[in-house]
Amino acid sequence: MTSRGRHDVVVIGAGLAGLNAALLLEEQGLNVLVLEAQQRVGGRIHSMRHLGSNTEAGGTYIGAGYERIMRTAQRFGIRLIDVTPLLEFFREQDLVLDGEIIRQAEWPAHPANPFPADDRHLMPWNYHRVLTMRENPLASPADWLDAKHAGFDVSMHAWMRAQGLSDSVVRIGYELNPSFGADAHDVSALLLLFRAAFSKAQRGHAAADSLGFTAEHGVDRIPTAMAAALRTEVMLDRRVVAITQARDSVRVACADGGSVSAKRVVCAVPYGVLRHIVLDPPLVGSQSEAVAHLPAQPITQVYLAPRRPFWEDDGYAPSLYTDALPGMVAAVRSGADPDTITHLTAWVMGKHALALDALDASEAGRRVITAIEELRPAARGQLELIGLHSWGADACAAGAWAYFRPGQIRRFAAAMPAPHGRVHFCGEHLASASRGMEGAMETAERAAREVLGHI
Repeated sequence: MTSRGRHDVVVIGAGLAGLNAALLLEEQGLNVLVLEAQQRVGGRIHSMRHLGSNTEAGGTYIGAGYERIMRTAQRFGIRLIDVTPLLEFFREQDLVLDGEIIRQAEWPAHPANPFPADDRHLMPWNYHRVLTMRENPLASPADWLDAKHAGFDVSMHAWMRAQGLSDSVVRIGYELNPSFGADAHDVSALLLLFRAAFSKAQRGHAAADSLGFTAEHGVDRIPTAMAAALRTEVMLDRRVVAITQARDSVRVACADGGSVSAKRVVCAVPYGVLRHIVLDPPLVGSQSEAVAHLPAQPITQVYLAPRRPFWEDDGYAPSLYTDALPGMVAAVRSGADPDTITHLTAWVMGKHALALDALDASEAGRRVITAIEELRPAARGQLELIGLHSWGADACAAGAWAYFRPGQIRRFAAAMPAPHGRVHFCGEHLASASRGMEGAMETAERAAREVLGHI
């Protein structure tokens, strides 16, 4: 791939952020080319088919306040459906702690429950979410970057201990299958307070009985439609290896030996990918440090087909939230009938996900199945591996989402979004007021404004 014509802008990455930036720039009359390393668009939105039903490996649920995503879905005629019936497993799942299955009804009085008296009714998977909402100092989500809140950029462990909670509360209330970091020492409390403030704001947009939406027939229909609307087709299988700036242009080189030049570049890839792209001139200061050191969450999703409803034999819920290798085992209802369990998905986070990433898919799946069988003997011989997706092992993602370790918000956040000469950046890791899919769309708007200010 070598382009002899000059483009106004080259966008690197065809996830939501890159595609939104490209559309916004095209709407202003610019000549835009999008390069994507994979053979599909969507980035960390990845809809798959298992057993005749849809499975979301990446971006899944659309909050009621995801205005940019909802507006885009409406623009392209993609119907959004209430996801609440599909999330029944959050209400039905039982807890596994130190090898014992504990029913939700048993937890408030269970001797292993370390929570304060007023919180003993809370399940471990909800505890830190409730706590960060209840004790949240942020008046709005965007306040997390205000210097007056920098004192909360400490570990989640330190913050929970400052609330008067014991180490056992921290372990059970945060560390069983953490969504951010390896444990409570590995993530900034300020990030989780921002997340809680954003979730609270989202709830203000939703009906009382709704948890949000998903896209009918797969969330990947949204980025696919966005890509199809571009005037120039996205160039797939084009892994960028170098970005070289000259006085009045930028040259983007790909692994296949081809290259393309433009007046400006929008780089919409995660930091775990960007750190393997050679920038000339290189990044400097805290922006360079952020690219080199900001972590992303390892997550491995293991998809399992039950040969029969074995949960009817042992009387426990189909879904389990565990402190063991399988993480959260969710009974998924993604078929036409929301009462029918189509398959199970084990959401394996953090250290356990890294352990699985060292194995091939079949062995990783076998170990998860064996671990489930050890936890509940009724499952023995009843589970079949139908698929696995690891975001940590995905070279084009390098993790499911970015997170900040203690102190990194103060060190990195202000510098991270800054343009680097003719190179501009976007992606969910750079969002200041939103998270997830909506955050990716938000950052694309900022990058597009920056480019338009120069062209």
